[in-house]
Amino acid sequence: MSTPPEDPRLRFARTDQAALRPDDPDLTVALPPADPAATLHLPPPAGGATEGETRFGPGVPGAPGPADDRATGIWRGTLTPDGPSALPVRRRRPWWRRELPSLLAVVAVVVAVVLGMRSCTAVRSPLHVVAATVTAPQVGRCAKTVLVTGVLRTDGNPGTVDYRWKRSDGTSSAVLHQEVGENVRSSEVVLRWSFDGHGTLKATATLDVLSPDPVTASASFTYTCS
Repeated sequence: MSTPPEDPRLRFARTDQAALRPDDPDLTVALPPADPAATLHLPPPAGGATEGETRFGPGVPGAPGPADDRATGIWRGTLTPDGPSALPVRRRRPWWRRELPSLLAVVAVVVAVVLGMRSCTAVRSPLHVVAATVTAPQVGRCAKTVLVTGVLRTDGNPGTVDYRWKRSDGTSSAVLHQEVGENVRSSEVVLRWSFDGHGTLKATATLDVLSPDPVTASASFTYTCS
């Protein structure tokens, strides 16, 4: 009667450290050839996946971390690279907004200077009569009308000159007014003296300036008719 082969699992069971002795020949374990009957087969994994199946791909993306949020904030300009990650970046105002108060102040000063210059130009010095002259022409025999010319010398400022004519026969004209323009320094005024009859008469015409400055000038001529 043949002896059945020893089960290899029993040999492994004898390697327990508590049951072994130093003189036990079974301390050295010799593994026999593999027995097909002793090969263990693992059951297929749950879920129906076949053995050796391999999946490729990036996998499930994870939730963004603080590093990703900080990198996005720096790229968008809301965070600084060296500043705290939780503090937003305060954008600087445009240069014209920063300089707007100074520009307004400069404009106000310029406007004030221009208005001051205009006001000074508007307030001019009053007109002054510097001198006056009267000229009588050569009178022909039995002349009916003699033209006597007076010249007013002024300082160039605009204004009005009040004057009147006086004749040697005792008559005077009403107060007359001569408008003088800006930069005008010479203005003419005329007296028309009429004569009638025969005889000889020495006549004198006087120009009497009343304002703005009292000035007097006169000229004489002789009327003859026979």
